[in-house]
Amino acid sequence: MVNTRRSEFEIIGKILSLSMNGAKTTDILYGGYLSYTQLKRYVPFLVEKEILSEMSVPNGEGYSKVYKTTNKGLDLLRNINKTLAYIK
Repeated sequence: MVNTRRSEFEIIGKILSLSMNGAKTTDILYGGYLSYTQLKRYVPFLVEKEILSEMSVPNGEGYSKVYKTTNKGLDLLRNINKTLAYIK
């Protein structure tokens, strides 16, 4: 029987696709159906590996962190999608 839980590749792929045009932390959290623990694990890792870039953008009260998929991240996303297509 195949495991119905999402793989790390699926989670990373979802984060990258949500961040293609820039996404706030809450957008990634809710759009990716992630727990706060997962968010704190994956996002810093992806930033460290330069797969996501972190920017500060002004909002009405100060600044918000926004994450955007880098070119390296777009390449990874294409490869993740190809790989998942093969195994599904």
